[in-house]
Amino acid sequence: MTSLKELYREYFKIGVAGERISERWTNHEIGNPDKEKLILSQFNSFTCANELKPAYNMGFASPEATEEYLPFVINPAAKAMLDWAKENGILVRGHVLVWHSQCPREIFCKGYQPVTIPTDPEVLAKNPMMKHFEKLDPVCYVDRETMLKRLKSYIFSLMEYMYQNGYGRLIYAWDVVNEAMEPADKMPDGLRNSYWYQVIGSDFIYWAFRYAKDAVREMSSRYAAQYGVSADDEETLGAIQPSLFYNDYNEWMKDRREILHALLHHSTEEHGSILGEDLIDGIGMQGHLSDNNDIEEYMAALREYAALVREVQITELDVKCTCTNANAEYYQACFYKRLFEELLKARREGANITAVILWGLTDDNSWIRGANPLLFRADLSCKKSYDALVYAVTGESLGEPQQIFCDLSDRLYDFETTESGEEVNPEELGFRMRGFGEMKLCRDMAHSGSCSLANERRFGDWCGITYDASDFIGQTVELGAWIHCTGQAVEVIGDFAGECVSVAKVTTEKPEWQQITGTVKIPANLHSAVFVFLVKDREGDISPLYIDDMTVHLLGQQEGFEEKQHIAAIRGAGHLPFLTVVDYESRDGKGHSLLVTRQEKDATVKFPISSYIGHSIRVTVYVKTEDKMIKMGLDGAVSVQWTQVEALPGQWTRVTAAAELPRDLRTAEIYLETDGNADFYVDDFLVEFEEG
Repeated sequence: MTSLKELYREYFKIGVAGERISERWTNHEIGNPDKEKLILSQFNSFTCANELKPAYNMGFASPEATEEYLPFVINPAAKAMLDWAKENGILVRGHVLVWHSQCPREIFCKGYQPVTIPTDPEVLAKNPMMKHFEKLDPVCYVDRETMLKRLKSYIFSLMEYMYQNGYGRLIYAWDVVNEAMEPADKMPDGLRNSYWYQVIGSDFIYWAFRYAKDAVREMSSRYAAQYGVSADDEETLGAIQPSLFYNDYNEWMKDRREILHALLHHSTEEHGSILGEDLIDGIGMQGHLSDNNDIEEYMAALREYAALVREVQITELDVKCTCTNANAEYYQACFYKRLFEELLKARREGANITAVILWGLTDDNSWIRGANPLLFRADLSCKKSYDALVYAVTGESLGEPQQIFCDLSDRLYDFETTESGEEVNPEELGFRMRGFGEMKLCRDMAHSGSCSLANERRFGDWCGITYDASDFIGQTVELGAWIHCTGQAVEVIGDFAGECVSVAKVTTEKPEWQQITGTVKIPANLHSAVFVFLVKDREGDISPLYIDDMTVHLLGQQEGFEEKQHIAAIRGAGHLPFLTVVDYESRDGKGHSLLVTRQEKDATVKFPISSYIGHSIRVTVYVKTEDKMIKMGLDGAVSVQWTQVEALPGQWTRVTAAAELPRDLRTAEIYLETDGNADFYVDDFLVEFEEG
């Protein structure tokens, strides 16, 4: 294996996040000799995925704690991991000082005693898990000044512990504040309405950075001699001072970029801004991505941040597979390769990217299990995504995807047992859990028969059940299902390369089975397509969702040129046409059509229909031309004409043909020709299964 840390040494650190093995979690990394060996051979940065988070180290229950003093009390797992890193010479990226999640709510309360707002007894009876989501009653909050003293004491005691115990050279960066933005909370500044925000105010972020900067300066000077550096020499002292980062997800999105800029520039009468007082060194872009995200948009944000602060790091990189067929790892690898090629390009152009951290070692221990987002499999073998990181430097090719024959037959999912009496596996049918929660078969609730697909445990509106509709890419389909839910509404959205399209929606006023139906055209320029069943919950409740008797029916491959992109492609040998979508000519007089502009007869147009290879089909299209004859057929090394019709002067002419596409074709495309070289218009292209 090529060593990634050696391959990228001149560019930036390559790191990985991991966890400590315990009795409960035996598939973690640290404590497993084989995984430790793989980490040390490939990476030069390590992040404790959970062990240094506030939930496990805030000593509010320790004897040292007082109303105004919140000590750092390191948990044994974190200590073991830091010692392992120190002994093996791998640097550590500290994660995290201040976060709304995995943070004990006791620290915001008087006497560290929380008082919660009780859950409605009826809701609690239906969903006992809601007890864990009860919010703090503001009556128990400490005042702002007390909370600031707790924050300061925690950060100072943490930094002192690290220097005092020999980790001063080990930890090269800290995430000071994590995920403080949340536009969905509708706060005027775009920040998350967290307990930190409610108790201290929006400037808790400023004070976290102020305390972190002061603590680093004070503790590095105090313990300088222990590390063989002079407290009076700023340059050598810098060798034991970690960089301080703001870390968040989706920072490449426009609204979040604007919020973060405002956050870092914000000042008050009490203090200056985080940037103005030079409290921050870098921005961490988490990088929880999918293999269909827009890399150009991501890199534009990265360059913007690189111009704003001294360092940019990709802190939690993983790339979800959106494809589920044999090409899943291939498309994921293509994304990894393009991303790292762009990172290397940006680095060469001056963007100070100092580290890229993979958020996990193997797919089986990823925080998003099932999405297979990492470089290694459970058996530690390399995936194509590992090759992608190598090839991004060496320039080698990942090759071509496998040819996939799509199943375009109608689907019916009733979730009953198979003919042999075995229980069906929803994942084998293409269903997955989105976000955190549990998807399972339920025998206590069904629209018909005795079983349905249940999502009884969710952690918010964004969690739901997904269905892989990738076989129907480029097709128009009708989706139907029976749903049972006590939330406000259920919506099915199409997730198409990150663009969400509403497919169907029903309100769920009554606790009864309802049918949800919708029709959608799935874009052709995808390698994966997913339907997502989402629930809009009522306030204070997270309701279960049941799905039964779901159908997917193919209507056909349609192209009416009404969307931003279309499937038509230029065809010609030397004399290529121009393809333009126009709004002044269409078959119904209201929409758009495709104008084929040409100078030569062989400059024409074609349509890809590879999904129908091996099937009998009927193709229909409408053409308007001044030429006399219109021809249509199967394109290829030797084109096969299917039909020829006489054009109606000044009118739209219907052209149709039935044919069978041989199964041994690698690709299939329909061509259109005329007997002259006049420009022509095309509209309402349709491919359907031929009956019988």
